[in-house]
Amino acid sequence: MAEAQKLDVRPRQVVGKKVAQLRREGVLPGVVFGGHKDSASVQTDLRAFERSYRRWGNTTLLSLEGLDGDAIPALIHGVARDTLTGRLLHVDFQRVSLTEKTHADVPLHFVHESPAVKTLGAVLVHARDHVNVEAFPQDMPHAIEVDLSPLAEIDDALYVRDLVVDKTMVRVIDDPDELVVKAVPVHIEEEPVAAAAVPVEGEVPAEGAEAPAEGAAPAAAGAATPGAAAGKPGAAAGAGAKPGAPAAKPGASAAKPGAPAAKSGVPAGKPGAPAPKGEAPKKG
Repeated sequence: MAEAQKLDVRPRQVVGKKVAQLRREGVLPGVVFGGHKDSASVQTDLRAFERSYRRWGNTTLLSLEGLDGDAIPALIHGVARDTLTGRLLHVDFQRVSLTEKTHADVPLHFVHESPAVKTLGAVLVHARDHVNVEAFPQDMPHAIEVDLSPLAEIDDALYVRDLVVDKTMVRVIDDPDELVVKAVPVHIEEEPVAAAAVPVEGEVPAEGAEAPAEGAAPAAAGAATPGAAAGKPGAAAGAGAKPGAPAAKPGASAAKPGAPAAKSGVPAGKPGAPAPKGEAPKKG
């Protein structure tokens, strides 16, 4: 049976956002609840509590002194910390009865060395770091030791049923078949080596690809590809000029250069044909 650890607490009148001032003054706000009684706001010395909490954990039976003149048996239900600094912000105490069993999460303390790790290079996978137990408050263990020496081979494991506790005082509530720790082999994944892309002979490398092999004739910048207008027989000297196209746009009064004077089969000087627009008719 563990002896209760004494902790001095006082009733707290400051609530809400004003408790920030208490913390700046070295005071830790808290609440006492449970035990078929109303919750009560309390406070205690922040530094003294933090030093003791490192030894106690959440499963050490406490005797809260200074409330209503009577000592109150309690367990630490939980603490709140600043996520950035880790500073204690708040503590919750749960009233307990020394004649009634209660539940608590008891941490697992791993001891000794696994032969599978030492000789075979295995690694340990921890599936749990605490278990839920039932016991009288004064019999609640501070921690449960887990001996790692039975893990001698790869894939050896310890389960909840393998935990060593005093079953006359403590009952583990978690499923006996739940995994606690296991020795597994180390898997090393090799990174694949990317092979250099080699263009097929005659293939034009894509944009951003490496230069062609030594001896290959690189294409000149701006050079025309085979079959372009510059290399076609009969292409005009001027870029984009069509063979036989006039300088002026079609539709002008003059006939297109190189075009026949009349349609096929119609004489050029057919009598009675109207003269071109803008010209006087020729006399017969």
